[in-house]
Amino acid sequence: MKIMEEMGALLVAAFGLASLSGVMHLVKNSAANGTLERNSALGLKTKVTLSSDTAWASGHKAAVPWLAVCTWTGYFMGAMTAAGAVIAMAAGSVHSALWIFPITGFIAVVALSIRATAVANKHGREAVNSESQKE
Repeated sequence: MKIMEEMGALLVAAFGLASLSGVMHLVKNSAANGTLERNSALGLKTKVTLSSDTAWASGHKAAVPWLAVCTWTGYFMGAMTAAGAVIAMAAGSVHSALWIFPITGFIAVVALSIRATAVANKHGREAVNSESQKE
């Protein structure tokens, strides 16, 4: 029974990574095509990016490459986790080393999200500064 519990836990972790990556994918696509309006639910929210629509749009547009890497890293690590769980089930044993995929996947997604947010904040600040200089 232990193998089923561990396999189930791995599959839950894979689903979590895929879900998180799906949300990041939505933010990336919306930012890339300019349809992500300033809101309190989705996006890279900092004091700067929330300060104006210009800062929001500029920051998110600049963060798109980081959001793309974040998204695909999460999808890949989620797929590796799910594949590891299926292989473990077929083999009849789960090796603890399989946890490296979801653990590093979540760490990488969080780190890349932080980097994307820093980029958005920087470019949002630049947009606010250039906007205020025009006035």
